[in-house]
Amino acid sequence: MENNTTMIQMDNIYKSFNTVPVLKGISLEVKKSEVLAVIGPSGSGKSTLLRCLNTLETIDDGTIKIKDEYLAKSVDHKAVYVDKKAQKRILGHMCMVFQQFNLFPHMTVLENLLEAPIHVKKMAKTEVLPIAEELLRKIGLFAKKDAFPSRLSGGQQQRVAIARALCMSPDIMLFDEPTSALDPELTVGVLNTMRQLAEEQMTMIVVTHEMGFAHDAANNVIFMADGNIIEKAPPQDFFNNPQEERTKSFLKNMLK
Repeated sequence: MENNTTMIQMDNIYKSFNTVPVLKGISLEVKKSEVLAVIGPSGSGKSTLLRCLNTLETIDDGTIKIKDEYLAKSVDHKAVYVDKKAQKRILGHMCMVFQQFNLFPHMTVLENLLEAPIHVKKMAKTEVLPIAEELLRKIGLFAKKDAFPSRLSGGQQQRVAIARALCMSPDIMLFDEPTSALDPELTVGVLNTMRQLAEEQMTMIVVTHEMGFAHDAANNVIFMADGNIIEKAPPQDFFNNPQEERTKSFLKNMLK
C-alpha cells in the first residue's frame, strides 16, 4: 500500500563517541506503513542510529523530524533539540523494543503492559485493561498474564516486550536486534509477531541480522557499514541484485 506521509526524516546525522565518528552524515526517510530493515556488520552504527532517533543518544549535528515535527535541527553545524516538553510529546509517537527484554521482573506480564499507559499516558486502568488483554491474546500469551517474567522463555518475554510497547498505541515501532538474544527456535514466534505488525501496516524500523525477515517483511532494506549507508533498495533488488561490493560481500557471508 502506497502512502506518502513521511513519518521519520533524518538528514545529515553525525554522531561521535569520544571523537570516534559512529554516524557520518546519515540521511534516511521512512513513510507511513513502511517497514525498513537495517542490516550490516557489528559496529556499523545501526543501533546508534535507532538510539539517536529516540534520544537515548543525542546527535552532534543533523536534523530529525518525526511526523513533520522537528525533534532536532542543525544550527551552525550543531544539533539543537526542542525543549523537553516538546521532546516528550514527539517521542510519544514511537516505542522501542531492545535486544534485552527489559521487563519489570517484580510485575506480572499483565502489570508490565498496564504500567506505562497508566503512569505515562495517565489512562484509567479500566480503559487500558481490555487493550492489554487483547494484545496478549494476539501474541498467544493471554494464559500467562499473571505469570512473572522469570517464568517465561526468552521468546515469550520478547513477545511481551513487543505487546508492552504496542500498549502505548505508538505510530512507529523501533526494533533493535529483537531476536539476537534468543535461541533459533524461540526466534520464530517473535518474528511472526513482527510480521503480523508489518501486515497491519505498522511503521517500523528494524535493525536485524534475520535476512529472511528483511527479505519477506520489509519494504526497503538499508545496508550500513562504518557509519555510512552503503546501499538502500527494496528487498527483491537488494538481495537479488546488490550494487555495491561491500553489500555483495556481506550478503555472501550472511547467506552461506
